[in-house]
Amino acid sequence: MPSQDLPSSQPKRRPGRPRKNETQPQGSHVGAPIDPTDTPRTVAKRAGTSTRELIITSANEIINRTGVVDFRIEMLANALSLSPGNITYHFSRKEEIISAIWDEYLAVLKDTTTEIITPLLDLKQLFLFFRTVALKAVHYAGVTSYYFGDMGSLLRENETFRRQIERGRELIFASYDTLNQNGYMNPIPDPKIKQLTFESQVLTLRWWINHAQTRYPDCELSVATDRYIALSLLQLLPYLTEAGKEQFDSIANLIK
Repeated sequence: MPSQDLPSSQPKRRPGRPRKNETQPQGSHVGAPIDPTDTPRTVAKRAGTSTRELIITSANEIINRTGVVDFRIEMLANALSLSPGNITYHFSRKEEIISAIWDEYLAVLKDTTTEIITPLLDLKQLFLFFRTVALKAVHYAGVTSYYFGDMGSLLRENETFRRQIERGRELIFASYDTLNQNGYMNPIPDPKIKQLTFESQVLTLRWWINHAQTRYPDCELSVATDRYIALSLLQLLPYLTEAGKEQFDSIANLIK
């Protein structure tokens, strides 16, 4: 049908009401040049970001550079052009900010798990899951390094963290079972061997990622991370079926 015969797709508008592309609202910054004097706070306000969200985001960036120990509320206030009181209105202590960043990281992991770990799981998806989780850990490097730094102490003193580690173990065990059901992996019958496989795959990978962050520049970090994830999947090789081995070979070929 010729295009002129189609009914108009333009919505009706009230008389005298300008279309969105005809005028810009007063004070709009769409298409406006960036003001070099803008502070993170003013930029965030225009983007609709709350002060609390801005504090968490900026604190995470600072902690990634300085580490948790050297992080100070005064440092964050200066970076945001706020008074320390504006910070403590939302978070009374720096430990509360660190905890909020950790909670945000866990929420991101939960979303990642829901999106990738599905009943159709195969080895490539498992690789993608570990890769996404690793890159998220890098994004929250300062806080994740702090939380994972002394595993024994955290497991003894932090019940919430202990439960998180246990949920991670249950998730990976369920992934092994799903790979078995989908024909990519044979079952691991011995519970002790299953636990050792999990530890060698996941816990070692966590330290490898920390190593990659300290050894490689940002431009090489993604490639190094992929290599380490492939090495972690190598722990599953004795249990992979032919279909699983084919997928592992394709993963290995991509990161040579």
